[in-house]
Amino acid sequence: MLLLVKLFSVFLVSILSVVSHAQTTTKIPLEYFAQLPEVKNPVLSPNGTQLASTVILGGKPVLIIKPFDTLFSKQNKMPAIIGSGDLFINWYEFANEERLVINVRATAGVGGRLWNLSRLVSSSVKGKDLKPFHVRANDFGYYRQLVDVIHWLPDDPDHVLAILNDTPDKWASPEVDLVNINTGKAKTVLKNTKGSQRWIADADGNLRIGVKIDTRLGRRNVTVYYRETIKSKWEELQKTDYFDNKRLVPYRFDEDDSNILLVSIDELNDSSDIDETERNLFRYDLTLRDVVGPYKNNYREKVINIVEKALPNTELDIVSESLEKDKYVFRSYSDVKPPEYQLLNLKEPSLKYLGSEYSELENYTLASMESVSYKARDGLEIPAFLTLPVGAEKENLPLVVYPHGGPWAHDEWGFDNYVQFMASRGYAVFQPQFRGSTNYGIEHEEAGYKQWGYAIQDDITDGVQWLIDEGVVDPERICIVGSSFGGYAAAVGIAKTPELYQCAVSINGVFNLKSFIDSSRQLLYKTINRAMWNNRDEAEAVSPYHLVDSIKAPLLIIAGTRDTIVPYKQSKKMYKRMKKAGKDVELIKLTDGEHWRTNEKHEIKKMEALERFLDEHIGG
Repeated sequence: MLLLVKLFSVFLVSILSVVSHAQTTTKIPLEYFAQLPEVKNPVLSPNGTQLASTVILGGKPVLIIKPFDTLFSKQNKMPAIIGSGDLFINWYEFANEERLVINVRATAGVGGRLWNLSRLVSSSVKGKDLKPFHVRANDFGYYRQLVDVIHWLPDDPDHVLAILNDTPDKWASPEVDLVNINTGKAKTVLKNTKGSQRWIADADGNLRIGVKIDTRLGRRNVTVYYRETIKSKWEELQKTDYFDNKRLVPYRFDEDDSNILLVSIDELNDSSDIDETERNLFRYDLTLRDVVGPYKNNYREKVINIVEKALPNTELDIVSESLEKDKYVFRSYSDVKPPEYQLLNLKEPSLKYLGSEYSELENYTLASMESVSYKARDGLEIPAFLTLPVGAEKENLPLVVYPHGGPWAHDEWGFDNYVQFMASRGYAVFQPQFRGSTNYGIEHEEAGYKQWGYAIQDDITDGVQWLIDEGVVDPERICIVGSSFGGYAAAVGIAKTPELYQCAVSINGVFNLKSFIDSSRQLLYKTINRAMWNNRDEAEAVSPYHLVDSIKAPLLIIAGTRDTIVPYKQSKKMYKRMKKAGKDVELIKLTDGEHWRTNEKHEIKKMEALERFLDEHIGG
């Protein structure tokens, strides 16, 4: 259950105040990097009278809610705190000035494996009167895993449109419910006759767009459905291949024109992702059935420009704004500056500091991240990031290769606590954005499909070799470190190119790809088109579990026992197989550890092990 507690005033003051630390030449304490973000995701209520934010209490995130007029006063009025207990708070949003909706996640065992189950609950701004939203099982006895609010209905503050339940006889085909936030009672307002996975409402709350991804029998079709009014019949707006770079990705309706749909189109974008500042969206006229130009929110851009003058040389994201658009919460960061939050009040006007995600690091000199690129063996240009220790020359450095997870994900320029930690210990850190990485266009992403352990791994290898050829790194001091898919790539790296690495660290990594496809992610494997995945019958050839005999370098395995993405047994079996083969291997078990960074004690334990292992094998 969610638990209401009180937060000590000294704690709140420390969170919402600038904390100053004297610059020192000594090693930055490991705990400063390992901590969970002190403040995260501040959210304003519609009229700006309340502010909710995630803070850390007892090493775990909790949600605090505080009246706006007391944020910067010397009053000792305590905020409400919603502690998650065994639940984890995914996100939260105010429905009105008196109540907010919270998405919580729990881990549960179903059918012999662990699953993440999300639920919605509403709470008063005082943290009381908690109301769970009604959910039901479908005809197969399964409850929907992912629930969400799709429209906040500002003209009806007592209700929201939400996805809570799947169609009774179908899995992953959500209906839309009108939910009373005061009671949690839900009434279905849209039956899912089209099998859509996404629904989008216009500014007035009318459901007018549905998106269906069809992967049955090897198909990979994406259909966008549209209706002019809620009384009109549904019609196909577009039907394309999932990998077609002309595919419309609907985002939302224009607030001022219900005939304009804001979309992302890879053909027109440098990025396949939707930018938080809405700078990469296009206006699609539903009457003309064509793009009529890029979307530009002039008012939003004007506000960003105001803050840019006050906070130069930083990246800025608007994370929350009041309904009257007189108050904004900004997130600012750079590669050498941890994310911090500022509040802009246009009525004053003023810019006030709310807090930093890593305040202990703010007055230390951190390492700069450089954007680089190199050519893979087949000529494909591979972007990457290179971070050097502070004050280091680009010559003969010990290197940590740090491939990201996914692999359909990407790294971004900016602050990364693990990158900064490793750089602070004297290591250059290399982050290749290998084929399959998102954010670099559909061609770059699609080039990585079915390439686990093959071309993706070659991209990583080619990047390391490029750094060696350039004289940047010491070829005798290279370690590959990664989490999730990155952990898989680390283990494959020491198996396929044993001469290249002196050690490897796999955190929550995949070791047996065939087993992973067959059991731990089989639903995902079926839902996401199989064109993206290695053929399961060929998976053994690129599974570290079956390549143990080729491994020469020491391997450190770190894994959580409650990982719902990559089962813990993947790590346990790999450890036993390595031991049986007489290989140098170590397993660090994180009891109740998840796939994500949600426990400070686990983060400290991981970084302590990582520091020791790197120092032993490539340090000095």
